Amino acid sequence: MKFLAEYAGSLVFLLGGYAYMCNISLKKTLISSLNYVELVIAWGLAVGLGLATAVTMGGPAFLNPGAVLGNMIWNNLSLMDAALYLLMEFLAAGTAIFICMIFFWDSFRASEGSIRGIFSAYPVEKNIPLNFVQEILATFLFLFLVLLCITYSGGNALIIGAVGFAAVALLSLSLNSTGFSMNAMRSVFSSIWFAILPIPGKKGETPDWGYQLIVNLAGSSIGGILAVIAVACIQKSL
Repeated sequence: MKFLAEYAGSLVFLLGGYAYMCNISLKKTLISSLNYVELVIAWGLAVGLGLATAVTMGGPAFLNPGAVLGNMIWNNLSLMDAALYLLMEFLAAGTAIFICMIFFWDSFRASEGSIRGIFSAYPVEKNIPLNFVQEILATFLFLFLVLLCITYSGGNALIIGAVGFAAVALLSLSLNSTGFSMNAMRSVFSSIWFAILPIPGKKGETPDWGYQLIVNLAGSSIGGILAVIAVACIQKSL
């Protein structure tokens, strides 16, 4: 059940966020334009509900490869369990993109220009060394808040979901200058599925693999590992 919980929570998180991105990025949708505060609310709700879903189903609610790797390195999560959690996150990313592809099929066909940013985070200004550091810091701050809450909330799904929403809102409204993803599942896993699935309107567009692997994979994973270690050290000291 804990692995199913990871899949379900990840799917709720990604589907909510990607569906909103489709609505603001594609033609022939009911929204069709970006309102940044609305975007923050949509992603905040997606993350919060995803965390609440996973916790309610009895899972650890990692929902982030960095959190999985951190727990494997620092908290004795077995290699087999870590691999299964990562597999559930990978499958959830593919499911979320597939559902969006079906629901927005005509909108994808009618749209022109780049669509890869719907499913993966890219910077406002590309500066990979700086973006790499920003991704580490952003992921650390976000996961530190969420993991601290999961550790000390007694498994209260409402509180955990609310903190997830608040953490997204805080970082997105205050520090987001690069489009950081804070989550390799949200960007790297989805980039793989974006390259594989026959999404209408893709027109041969491919992910920026250099950015995805250096910033969104390595950067967010390092930030996640550091957050797990920080929370574990606090827990040990209390």
